[in-house]
Amino acid sequence: MKKFTKLSILIFTLLFVLNVNSQDENHKWQFSFGTNAVDLEADSNTSFTEFFDVKDNWNLSKSPVSMFMVSKHVGGNLSFGVGAAFNSITNYATGFELQGRTNDYFSVDAMLKYDLSDLVSMKLLDMDFHPFVGIGPGMTSFGEECYLTANGSLGLNVWLSETFGLTLMSEYKENLSDSIMLDEGGTMRWSLMLTLKFDEDSE
Repeated sequence: MKKFTKLSILIFTLLFVLNVNSQDENHKWQFSFGTNAVDLEADSNTSFTEFFDVKDNWNLSKSPVSMFMVSKHVGGNLSFGVGAAFNSITNYATGFELQGRTNDYFSVDAMLKYDLSDLVSMKLLDMDFHPFVGIGPGMTSFGEECYLTANGSLGLNVWLSETFGLTLMSEYKENLSDSIMLDEGGTMRWSLMLTLKFDEDSE
């Protein structure tokens, strides 16, 4: 519970910073919530097909809502966001298995996101497809330890209407701690979220 409280405080702190420092003239916000899967087997030696070994490597969240993200447009194609996610780990990296043991997994992440829709414009069945990339730091609480990560993200917003859509995202989280090796040094996270976009007129 202590770790969850610390993570919650960090989330609200980041949201406050975002609100104060990242406004634009339209006050454009995006809120996403959904589910996630965590793969502790992922690292620089993982082959492409192994990333999609759902049965053996993925830890699927048991909750339909286990991840959320809030982001705000900061100008041009850039936006800044913060998010949090939780999961339960039973599939560990090879060589680091903990038989019969489940560990809680929490993460809080910040992301600077770049919208690629100006470069890759896609539309199908009246749906707009907006790909994006992102980078940023994160903090993960796994078992008894907390550690920092460096994150790289690739995602796709599928807009079903002007303000409602789906967000699909894959993220690689590089473990920056030498002492935490249950994830072999890297983690892959997959997420599927519902997304709402809000526009506020300038006062």
